[in-house]
Amino acid sequence: MVDIYKTLEKSLKHHAKGLRLPPGAANAFIDETLVTVQKSLRTKSLITDADLKRITAKTRKKYKQDVAYVYENYDIIL
Repeated sequence: MVDIYKTLEKSLKHHAKGLRLPPGAANAFIDETLVTVQKSLRTKSLITDADLKRITAKTRKKYKQDVAYVYENYDIIL
C-alpha cells in the first residue's frame, strides 16, 4: 500500500521548490498541509483528490495567493 503521507510530502516538496519558498517557509507549508490532511482524515473515512487539492490550495494561499489560485482552478484554466 502506498503511504499517502510520503507521496503527498514528496509532491509538496516539489511544489514548494516551484514556488521558490525559502527552506523555512517550505517546511512550514509542508508540515501545515500534512497536519491539515491528517485532521481531515480523522473526520472522514475517505479523502478524495479534490479534497487534497482544496486543502493544499488553502494552505498555499498563505504563501503565494496567485499560485494557489492557479492550482485550485487548474482543471478550469487548462
